[in-house]
Amino acid sequence: MNDVYNIDEAKELLSYHSGRNSNIDNPKWRQGFLGSLRPFRGTLQEDNFIEVMECMKVLQKQFSTPQIDSTMVADVVAIVHYTRAWSSKDGMLGRNHLLSKQQEELLMIWCDLIEECLCYLLDGAVEEAFFEYEEYKNGDFFEYEAKSVRK
Repeated sequence: MNDVYNIDEAKELLSYHSGRNSNIDNPKWRQGFLGSLRPFRGTLQEDNFIEVMECMKVLQKQFSTPQIDSTMVADVVAIVHYTRAWSSKDGMLGRNHLLSKQQEELLMIWCDLIEECLCYLLDGAVEEAFFEYEEYKNGDFFEYEAKSVRK
């Protein structure tokens, strides 16, 4: 995975991860964040989560401007919304019991991190936007979460 994208590449990658890109023949469309859940092949692709977050890093200034490209927001919201809907007990993944409890929990953590990041970016709080994601990448997130639950 390449961590360095330009703005256009990051926008395009987000559109594939959200399934909103019209080029459905591109492998990234089928193997992206949402594409990998439909149809679900039994494993979660953490690289997709990381790529979504890295795209958001590249686009952090674009998310924090007064005039935001609504397609970027729609892509991120689609990733979070459809993941939650599909993994709910009435969604295609939940209804068909395709996810283990651990997979369901991990998907919800990813959704929470993406959503929180978007909220901070839209609010102009760039420093806070990636704090928990960095904790996640460094392996400290679950320890951090456990401590905050015990308080």
